[in-house]
Amino acid sequence: MKMLQPQQAGIWELAQHLYKSRQGWRHPIYLIHAMTAKCNARCGFCAWNPEFYQGHDELSTEEVKTLYRDARRAGFMALSMWGGEPLLRRDFSELAQFAKAQGFLTHIVTNGFLLEKKLDEVAPHLDRICISVDHPSEKHDQLRGTKGLYGKILSATLRLKSRYPSTKIVYNYTIQKANADPETLEEMARLMKQLGVVGIFNGLRVDAAMPDGQEVDLAAYNPSDEALTQAFRKVEELKRRGFPIVNSYTHIRKMIHAPMRYRCHWPKFMLPIEANGDVVDCMHWGTRPIASLRDISLAEVLEHPRLQALAGPAGEACHQCVSLHRVEISEAWEGRVEPLVSWARALA
Repeated sequence: MKMLQPQQAGIWELAQHLYKSRQGWRHPIYLIHAMTAKCNARCGFCAWNPEFYQGHDELSTEEVKTLYRDARRAGFMALSMWGGEPLLRRDFSELAQFAKAQGFLTHIVTNGFLLEKKLDEVAPHLDRICISVDHPSEKHDQLRGTKGLYGKILSATLRLKSRYPSTKIVYNYTIQKANADPETLEEMARLMKQLGVVGIFNGLRVDAAMPDGQEVDLAAYNPSDEALTQAFRKVEELKRRGFPIVNSYTHIRKMIHAPMRYRCHWPKFMLPIEANGDVVDCMHWGTRPIASLRDISLAEVLEHPRLQALAGPAGEACHQCVSLHRVEISEAWEGRVEPLVSWARALA
């Protein structure tokens, strides 16, 4: 019998969990760990920009290992490591290796600047590497405020494909005023196909990860409603033409027919942890943590009334996020299989 690859097995496990969870929620199964708030990019639209958000008191290496060990024992099956820029942590490779040894499906979200330099330290312990790429040229450097970044991403991608062909590479393209035109979107899709990577196209998110009274001026970066609609019409066309696009038609059509409307089930599956051990209330990201893992155990967190409220009517009433992951998980929970099929095909 043909064995399932890790990515396919993960999709299958998620489908099983979706089915079982509809009969009675237990707790999330996917850990999202913002390993650090430090970042070497300066993306103006990002709520984690140091101008707005200062992380401090990161969990130590041993504290992170305790978190990962406890999460795996509780039944969590996947781990996303991000930041900030997770590769800025000197112990990243040690923690990724530990997570993999625990049995996690491992995923990193990175800007790619340090990826080639640390490739052989980290790639053996990662199932999926997601790299933020917002333009198919050096203009990406301007959008991310980091000189030489685009070249480093291309070089790291080619080396990854050569040395670690089983590691899935995902390019995450954030649609903005500067890259929403159909010509740039097509050029980006062609680049993804040429490099043998798959792509996610996302709109800008609103996150409350900054001190009260401060906010990121997304209007300076967001395309007009008309431009965003046309951008996602182009994404839909590119997907139909066979370009390697992860977005489901379900998500694409919701972006075309904005404003977004859905019942959010994301908190049923995802548990976000900040760099200092705060368990995040996703409706008040970074400003009203549910609890701190330095004060109570993960087992106690999983029984917390607020976490359970977010998995019920309180969370389901929210539809502020346009992120592909939040929309597609929510739609799959509602019984729509097309998002799961889209992911399975893209990651096969």
